[in-house]
Amino acid sequence: MDVNQHTLVFRLGTDNQLEEIKIEGEIRNFIADLSGVSVDIVENVKEKFVTFDNSISKTNGSFVIVCAFSFNEDLTIVPTLQEAYDYIEMEEIERQLEL
Repeated sequence: MDVNQHTLVFRLGTDNQLEEIKIEGEIRNFIADLSGVSVDIVENVKEKFVTFDNSISKTNGSFVIVCAFSFNEDLTIVPTLQEAYDYIEMEEIERQLEL
């Protein structure tokens, strides 16, 4: 399975608005790229990410955040975009094995 076909990557822009990077295929997985975003901004949006993560989990999808620092132990936070894709791929494999 090609994870890229089912994954949406988005990031906060310079004006702290969400910017879409790419959409391909049927979206089940989401990556929030917070590379270069300050701690203050992350603090302002972290509760929204927790809520979003809970809703994605209910639909059998994955939500991963790319960030240089950890800010919530309930969220999946990795340091690079490649690690986010790898994490989603592992979760997709686990879901297939559970079927």
